[in-house]
Amino acid sequence: MLVFHLRAARGRARAAAVAEALALLHDLAPSAPAGGPLSERGGVFWVELPERHLAAATARLPRLGYTTAVDRLVPATGAAEVRWRRRPWRLARLWTEDAAGHREAAPDRREFLFEAGGGPVRPVRGYRGGGGPLTRRGLPVCDARLLVNLVAPAGPGRLLDPFAGVGGVALAARAAGWTTVTADLDPGLRHGLGRIGPAHLVADARALPLRSGSLDAAATEPPYDREVGPLAAQALEELHRLVRPGGAAAVLCAAWQAAGLRAAAAGLGWEVALDCPVDRKGLEVVALAWRRP
Repeated sequence: MLVFHLRAARGRARAAAVAEALALLHDLAPSAPAGGPLSERGGVFWVELPERHLAAATARLPRLGYTTAVDRLVPATGAAEVRWRRRPWRLARLWTEDAAGHREAAPDRREFLFEAGGGPVRPVRGYRGGGGPLTRRGLPVCDARLLVNLVAPAGPGRLLDPFAGVGGVALAARAAGWTTVTADLDPGLRHGLGRIGPAHLVADARALPLRSGSLDAAATEPPYDREVGPLAAQALEELHRLVRPGGAAAVLCAAWQAAGLRAAAAGLGWEVALDCPVDRKGLEVVALAWRRP
């Protein structure tokens, strides 16, 4: 059994963290039992998988977003760290997040090429999007990884972020072995996104110049401003055209957008893989994931 320790800032999104871990390890026969050791402390969940897959699972753990450490439960031969099912156990640490590396990858730390108002292209640090209705903040690293991990069973293959912003999803996807396609309506972002991956489109997420069925997955965070109206749901309809049968999509949306996305997904026949509220420093958002039959 593996014990996963939740990121404190996402402690209320346990269901999303469990879904993320199971999706990341999908081909290793994982399961998530309802209980396990340390349950009295909170902030943990458990995954069981065959011993033969332990090394492969351990190699993937650094890609997790909503988990910061993973322990393996092993029988104790000396003093017991925990007691579970009336037996003594100890926790063997398999992985701990590189906190400094995680921080340096954040949008307010990494460099991004940006063209402001038709002026010269220059590298900037800390660019997090403008204040208009079609712009948004840079996506936290843990959320970008969550979205990419939720669609892991469909890949790695060709993944699209139709609201690419400053490229957090594309970076996480590239690290996980995906071939990324980015799109954003803001032409000022094309240089920075073009550096992350060569396949970038300055285009409307509701009408993308891509071939039907040419994508294996999509992962994105649409703009949250209420002025955009049903944009997120309309973009999901376009993703239905682009994502192949058996592919997947994951979206982190504002709470007010969730109902429209649920209705659109149901109308399109998408199978729900996750529907979980996430409290992001007081901002209520919802993590949604689907599989395209």
